Amino acid sequence: MELLRRIEDRGYPSDYLLSRLKGKRSRLISDWMNVALVGDPRDFVASCVSRGFVKGKSADGIWRDLMKEYEWVYTRMSREWRDIFGPFFLYAELRTVFICLRQIRGRGASGYRGMLSSSLLSEDLKMTLQESGDIAAAAADIERAFLPLSDTFTGIAVLCDTEGLSVFERELTTRYLVTMVRNHLHPLMKAFFIRIIDSRNIIALVKYLMLSPKKAPGFVPCGRITEKEFSSVILSKELRDIQRLARVKDAGSGLLSIEQELYRQMTLFLRRAGRDSLAIGPVLDYLWRCSVEVMNLSILFHGRGMDRDIISRELVH
Repeated sequence: MELLRRIEDRGYPSDYLLSRLKGKRSRLISDWMNVALVGDPRDFVASCVSRGFVKGKSADGIWRDLMKEYEWVYTRMSREWRDIFGPFFLYAELRTVFICLRQIRGRGASGYRGMLSSSLLSEDLKMTLQESGDIAAAAADIERAFLPLSDTFTGIAVLCDTEGLSVFERELTTRYLVTMVRNHLHPLMKAFFIRIIDSRNIIALVKYLMLSPKKAPGFVPCGRITEKEFSSVILSKELRDIQRLARVKDAGSGLLSIEQELYRQMTLFLRRAGRDSLAIGPVLDYLWRCSVEVMNLSILFHGRGMDRDIISRELVH
């Protein structure tokens, strides 16, 4: 079973896509402080000021807009570029898979069929998710779909039954990230996934310090952070040790601000990569900016009625 939709090469040259994305990038939101001051983010999205790809007026709607935008970019890529960006798009589609699994567990497949219409998942995998009425069977089908990538996915479906869906989701994501970094990816794509792994390790440590659970978080290998460094934070329980791993220089920054700093660092990293107008950097930069835009708007949608100063601190600038 293939994981991503197979698309016939339409012959779009790379220069065409880069030119279109340059125009699209200029229409993304840049002044988040101004948007945060708007009483209702739906008013901003509906206004003529918002000229970007987001048109939805709900948290679910804007995430569907993101998938539609990813689909637009994917279908205009050459076969070579689709091969390069396939790992990124499949990583983004893990969220689609997890939403489907939760709804299968809750009330069957009918609630998410509209979401799958713009998904880049393969038709076989979509059909599997649509026809599965049992969470255990769906998890087993997903395991079989991912096994061609690596035998490390063997046995992952059992976790859904024994440990719960959240553990299955975490493990599928972890094993996917590690598999991607160990593969022969484009150097920029590999650097992107390494930073994602580092961020997941740091955020796991942040949650551990904030919530003080009985069980320590699991370490994700193949990032820049070593298992020894990860374990030392678990032992010390010191904020400064997490700040050091996250490369946060402001000693006054709290645990909640570290996640925003990680997003900011990724944004700066990809912005620098995007300056190479003849490489894939501008495309990855655009895709990341789109995800940040939807993430920020989602925060604003969920935070309607809350203090604007509090909400603005949650946004990635």
